[in-house]
Formats: sequence, C-alpha cells, structure tokens
Amino acid sequence: MCISGIYSLSNEIKTTENTLSTGAIDIEIKEYNGSNEPFSEDGIVVMPGDSISLTPRVNNLGIECYLRVKITYTINNEKFNEVDYIDGDYSSWNKEGEYYYYGPVLEKEGSVDLFRKVSIPDNLPNKYQGKKVKVVIVVEAVQKKNFDGNWDDVEILESINKTYEIDGSGNSTVIYESGTENHVQTDDGFFDNLGGLLPGDSVSEEITILNSSKNNNHYYLTLDNDLSNNEKKRLEEFKLVIKDSKGNVVLSTTLADTKKNLLGTFGADEGDSYTIEIKLPKEANNEVSKLLAKIKWEFSLEEVGENQEVVENHEIDTPATGDLKFDLSITIFLLSAIGFLVVLFLERKEKENIENK
Repeated sequence: MCISGIYSLSNEIKTTENTLSTGAIDIEIKEYNGSNEPFSEDGIVVMPGDSISLTPRVNNLGIECYLRVKITYTINNEKFNEVDYIDGDYSSWNKEGEYYYYGPVLEKEGSVDLFRKVSIPDNLPNKYQGKKVKVVIVVEAVQKKNFDGNWDDVEILESINKTYEIDGSGNSTVIYESGTENHVQTDDGFFDNLGGLLPGDSVSEEITILNSSKNNNHYYLTLDNDLSNNEKKRLEEFKLVIKDSKGNVVLSTTLADTKKNLLGTFGADEGDSYTIEIKLPKEANNEVSKLLAKIKWEFSLEEVGENQEVVENHEIDTPATGDLKFDLSITIFLLSAIGFLVVLFLERKEKENIENK
C-alpha cells in the first residue's frame, strides 16, 4: 500500500531558471565652459563678434553605440551656417544632409565633445538687436551590435527606465526531481548567455530527450515567469523556436507563452535531440530595452495511456481511455491488501493450532 502511494508522486523532471536581460542605449548631454565647469551662461547679453566658451559633451551610460548629431544655429529664428560660427573638431564627423555622423564607436562609459566655442557674427545689422541666438543640439544613438550602417532603418525612441539596473549575467539553476534527470539532458550552463540581448541577437542551446523508462511517455516544456503584464508584453518580442534533429519545427512561439507544450512522445529507449533558439528580432525597438526577467524552464513527462500509440512524428493519434500509472497503482494496492489478509489468516490458523495442542 505504501509502494502504491509513493508511485503516484510528482513526475516533474527538472527545473532550470534563467535571468533574461536586454541591453539599452543611454546617452546624456552635459554642457561645460572653458574651465570645464558646468555651463551657466544661458540668457547672457552678447555683441556682434563675441565668442562664448561652450562644450556640449555626450556621455555614454549604456552599451557601445554610434552617434549622429544635428546642430541648428539660429538668430531670430533665421538659420546661419553652423560651421562658420561653431568651433568644433569636425575631422571625426562626416556631414550628410542635416546630420554629422561620428565615425568611431562610442564605447561604454566613454564620452565625446561636440564643439568648444560659439561665435556671434561680427557683421550683424541693427535689425538683430535684442534678438535671441539659439544653438539646438539633437544627438541620436544606435547600438553598435547588429547595426549595418543604414540610419534610414533606425527609428529613434527614448530609452525607458533610465535608472533601472541591468543584470547581464543570466546564470541558471538546475533542480533534479526524483532522479529523473536521465530523461532530459541539458548543459550545466543552460542558457547562461541570456544577459544583455540586443535587437538582432540570437542564442541557442541543445537538449536531448531519452526515455529511460519502460513506458511510453509524453515530454513537455512549460515556461514559467512571475512578471507584470507590461513585462509579459515585452517578452512577446522574443521569438522561441524549437527544432528536432531533422530540422522540423516542434514549437514556434514567444517567451511570453506559458502553456504546457508537447515536445515529443517516445517509447522505451527512444528519444531525440532538440535545438532551442531564442531570437530578439532586429525590428525590436527600445520598448524592450533594459528588461530584466526571470525565466523558468520546466521539463515534465506523462505516461501514455494503454490505448494510446506512439507514432513516428511524436504525436498522439489515439485518445487515452485509461491511465497506466493509475492502473498499476491499483494493482499493487490490491496485491498488497491480499498479501496482508493472507498473513492475517495464516497467523490466526497458527494460533488455533497452538491452542488445540
């Protein structure tokens, strides 16, 4: 009776939990004067021919990126040629259309000065007296990784959650239940490389399923994540594709899918190898930047009922009418009960024989 109870315990195979994180572009502009102190001369009165020490500095607080800058110089809303009146190091920049494109990669925690001095035209007529001089700077950044150099395909969005910390490690923990790890084999570092994913990135892992029991089993994968609705929506951007050893797509979904998905059905000593790929499409934008999510991969099995069949494509085409595990448990229970009654009967018989003597 005890054996039948133990046999009905959980048959979860193993659980592994990963940290999924995405990188993000995060730049800032700070202004300094000629003494490298914060610029504080907005609204000062200037005369034709005056010069102002002004150094806008772009600081990279995020990942490696490329920059482009648009500088507009106006007086009384009339545009002037910025090159004539803004003293900068233009040798590192390539002018195309309205933008200056910065050639080198701006490294993480790096910085670059846009220019050093702003001059006021010395031949301004009296009609500009009392008018405002404006220098408008627009700096845009795109990630270095997976960028092909075509800015026309880039949609500039403001990075979200700017104070959110990024965990780029993504280490996993594997838990084995009841010694059933022999059914599903994964690497010790299963998806440890989920940290700092960027649009266009793709990572994959291999798993092997081998039915080490004497029964026919269904094998499942369930993704479990304890996330807010907003985080789950962002996980929908991540594509999840699982293929068998023949290249057939077994599952095509997203990391937001928490359903119990069938990987395959195998008889005793049967199995297959699978490739699990996670991809963040290149089209993904800053809506997924600085995401930090815990992903739990749950592999489980169920025994096939006695009237079910195992077919070559690992699908079930005959509905189950019985549960083998349940039937076996009942059988063991009945045999145990009969054995218990037999022992009682023999003990009573022996006692009667002793009394008769």
